[in-house]
Amino acid sequence: MFEWMFLIGLIIGLGFYALTYLFVKENVKKVVIVLIIGVLTILGSIFVIGGFEGMPFGVLGLGIITISILFSFFGKSLLWKKIVYTFLILFVALYGAFSYFNQVDYWIIKKAQPITGDHLDSYFQQLQNNAEIQGYKTFTILEGNKGVVLSLGSKMAGSNIEVLDVEEQGDTTLIKIRTFYNSSPEKNPVIAIGLNRLQPEIVIMDTNGTTYQQVK
Repeated sequence: MFEWMFLIGLIIGLGFYALTYLFVKENVKKVVIVLIIGVLTILGSIFVIGGFEGMPFGVLGLGIITISILFSFFGKSLLWKKIVYTFLILFVALYGAFSYFNQVDYWIIKKAQPITGDHLDSYFQQLQNNAEIQGYKTFTILEGNKGVVLSLGSKMAGSNIEVLDVEEQGDTTLIKIRTFYNSSPEKNPVIAIGLNRLQPEIVIMDTNGTTYQQVK
């Protein structure tokens, strides 16, 4: 998500820089205008939105500021302007195409939903009976799809889990999550994620830097 917000910030920055041609001629003024827009975006993400919800907009602001920095060096030459525009637009397009073809379809499995496969329901119950179990375990669910059940352990009781993104990096499936306290009644906070495929290696990473290991 943050990678995409930065790339979107780059495109927005290019757009604002192009718009400055309507009322400003000097490159320095153009760069300053784009820089101010980027700084205001970051300040808005901190003081208006705030918290984790504001972080993506802060990253977007960094993308806009990056454009102002690039054109402070290359904005005086028409040739270099064309090169920067062409390179950035092609880069974003290629990154988008690469992400699309490496996209993993995933969904959150409701705990009350009847699931056939490797005794998923009984594992949910086991996690609540033994709240010390922390980590992830994989299952085969309906129609050959895969399931990943993540438990946080008793130390995170009262917390909830949100899946931010699932992507593939070579032979690794990377699952990005966010945990937050919301007075959940579960002794052992749990989430079950359905996926159309899994790579041999699985990495589950929280926004606070925690990486969860496989339950043996």
